[in-house]
Amino acid sequence: MEMVNLINRLIRHNQDDEGDFGIRVLIHIPIGFFMGFLLFNDQGLINMFLKYERNEDAHTQDEAWKDIFGALVGFVIGRMISLGLFVLLIIWLIGRLL
Repeated sequence: MEMVNLINRLIRHNQDDEGDFGIRVLIHIPIGFFMGFLLFNDQGLINMFLKYERNEDAHTQDEAWKDIFGALVGFVIGRMISLGLFVLLIIWLIGRLL
């Protein structure tokens, strides 16, 4: 529990009323990373995740924007890594042809 409190103290947001912003962001980063790492067929996963979070927030009022923010951070990281690997693959293939 101390680790959760430490994370929530380090990662904060002004609009967080419950004090759980940090841990919820960190929990959802891997989900966003997975969605971002897939160069193809990621739109369906993104739509499914957003619909799930909006539905959950409508029923539980748990401030789903925190989860979406964490997934967005993971998505950007995953997309940058996957695009970087794709560029390296293209460079490697061009080098093999020359």
